Amino acid sequence: MILRYSILICFLSVLGAQVDYHTQIQPLFNNSCISCHGGSGGLSLTSYDNIMNGGNSGPAIIPFDHENSLLWIKVASGNMPPNGSDLTIEAVELIADWIDEGAVSEAEYQ
Repeated sequence: MILRYSILICFLSVLGAQVDYHTQIQPLFNNSCISCHGGSGGLSLTSYDNIMNGGNSGPAIIPFDHENSLLWIKVASGNMPPNGSDLTIEAVELIADWIDEGAVSEAEYQ
C-alpha cells in the first residue's frame, strides 16, 4: 500500500507541477549561469536537453531528487555561481522544487 501511495504522489506531482522550466528556470540560468556554463565549464545550461545530458561530472539533475542532484548541490552550497554572486534562497528553492516535480520541460506537460 505504501508503494502505491508513493507512486501516486510522484504521478500527481508531475501532473500538478508548479514550476515552469521555460519561464522560471531557464531565465534564471540565463541570468546567473550561462556566462560560464554556456558551452564551456563542462556543463551547458543553455537548454533543457543540455542540462539533462549532464556534463563532465555526470548527470546534473536527478528528477524527483534535488538533494542528490549535482546542480542543486552546487548552487545550495554557494559554490555556484562563483565569486560571491550566489543565487537567492528563493532561486535555490525554485530549482529544488522544479527538480522534485520531475525536472520536466514544458513539452512534457502537453
